[in-house]
Amino acid sequence: MDLNGKAALILGGIKGIGKAIAMALAKAGAAVAVNYFDWEEELGALKSEIATAGRDYLILKTDLRQVDDIPLVVQTAAQRFGRLDILINNIERGGWPVVHGPYVCKQWDLEMETTLRAKRWVFAAALPLLKASGDGAVINFSSVAGIVGRSGAAAPVFNDGYAAASRAVSLLTETWAREAAP
Repeated sequence: MDLNGKAALILGGIKGIGKAIAMALAKAGAAVAVNYFDWEEELGALKSEIATAGRDYLILKTDLRQVDDIPLVVQTAAQRFGRLDILINNIERGGWPVVHGPYVCKQWDLEMETTLRAKRWVFAAALPLLKASGDGAVINFSSVAGIVGRSGAAAPVFNDGYAAASRAVSLLTETWAREAAP
């Protein structure tokens, strides 16, 4: 796919996988809007690195758990670039029992709000623009936790909510593929 002239929205793009994808898309010719919420200490590095790609970019700080703010994120990216062709749905939050201690309701809610609910509403807000582009693409990130759950060797790593949300993202990806198909 030729990415010159394309525009992408990357969620969770301040570091790690999201940042690497944003950089790769920009280096391949796409304009990129990168959304983040936490890890503010990584912002300077993101700004300086993404500027080196030489493409138009936008960095947005938004708590996507606040679903009423989601349409503005999508519209801001589309207005900046005049289109939206690619959605990288890379926002997840999972607590590691081995690190975070006993599982509590607040952690479950955080995992559902971030890993599942935010992805659903970003997809809904972006779909009309992706369809209008003529060849829009969505990449949803999930986790192996959606397959293995919290069992065996993975038990200290994955919480129930994160595993359930990851499985749901896989299911919704299949549903959304049918919904978005031409």
